[in-house]
Amino acid sequence: MAGVLAAVATAGTLTTALAADAEAANYRDGTYSATGNYTRPGGPDKINVTVTLKKNIVRSVRVTPGSSHPVASRFQRLAAGSIASQVVGKNIDSVNVGKTAGSSLTPKGFNNAISKIKSQARR
Repeated sequence: MAGVLAAVATAGTLTTALAADAEAANYRDGTYSATGNYTRPGGPDKINVTVTLKKNIVRSVRVTPGSSHPVASRFQRLAAGSIASQVVGKNIDSVNVGKTAGSSLTPKGFNNAISKIKSQARR
């Protein structure tokens, strides 16, 4: 039983240490933009993303379709309308959008843009 309690205490300490690290601002506050790239069945495509960060938290996001292909552009507009509710208020390190609004490829471009934004904003 003592071994179990020691493991729980150690895990609790680790959890506390990780929480403290997450609260530290790893990213500079500001507004950052990037183009996310992804591949659709017809070839490469892109989507434009602008994020405002404050203390690692996504305060706002703007997603602008970047595709010239009509079908891809429609899916990008649909995805853009639902992404904000999934990411605003979250720590940027936890942002990872999956299939949304019927689009499974646009989120890949969005996530690619978020990765670029994290690189721009990193301290």
